[in-house]
Amino acid sequence: MKRHLFTTVAATAITASGVALAADLPTKAPPIGVAPVPVFSWSGCYIGGHVGLGVNNTRFQDTTPDGNIDAFTTSNRTAKSNGAGAVGGGQLGCDWQLSNWVLGLQGTFSGANIGSTNQDQFNAPWTLTSNVSWIATVTGRVGWAINNVLLYGKGGGAWTNNKMEIENSGVTIFNGSTTRTGWTLGTGVEWAFAPNWSAFAEANYYSFGNTTGTLVNNVVNDMGGANAPFTFNTKMQLETFLLGVNYRFRGF
Repeated sequence: MKRHLFTTVAATAITASGVALAADLPTKAPPIGVAPVPVFSWSGCYIGGHVGLGVNNTRFQDTTPDGNIDAFTTSNRTAKSNGAGAVGGGQLGCDWQLSNWVLGLQGTFSGANIGSTNQDQFNAPWTLTSNVSWIATVTGRVGWAINNVLLYGKGGGAWTNNKMEIENSGVTIFNGSTTRTGWTLGTGVEWAFAPNWSAFAEANYYSFGNTTGTLVNNVVNDMGGANAPFTFNTKMQLETFLLGVNYRFRGF
């Protein structure tokens, strides 16, 4: 009897001491949830560079009633030239994201060598050349962000330098240059491949309207002086396809 009682008391003591020891052990904290992956924000400013291809389409029209080219041309005294060349430069701007919408302002400057030669010959020995040496733009930008991918459109003002020549059998007889003002529209896609870096591809259209200009006559006449200049009207349109990279500064 005494032996059975001792065994019962001992078992009770061991159980109680085990409970007490367990109570003294530190409680294991519940697992902490995994933090959500942060969503990319397009808000901030950036600077970058681009390269690409440009296409030049220029229409020439003689505006002088008794024109320099009347005897050699069609009834409307017009000729067209087109061609392509390289474009390269830089851009800077700022974006502001509101939900999925991204609003921005951007400025670009591109050096260029986009030449064109006449397509419709209005004077058999003559060759018309129109060359663009630079393009500058200031545009607004509106886009739709899907996390780190941005689809956007842009539009605003554009400026370019246009150099023109007329050659007769390889000899330059008229030349001149002018800075033209116009407008541009474009669309593109940009991909943020790192926290501070993004790459983009975009296509742009530029219209520089109708401009009346004068080309200097380089041919010396029989009296030893220069012949009369050639006054004409040109309408020029450009298209560019650009690839570029931006370094993005976080926040404004």
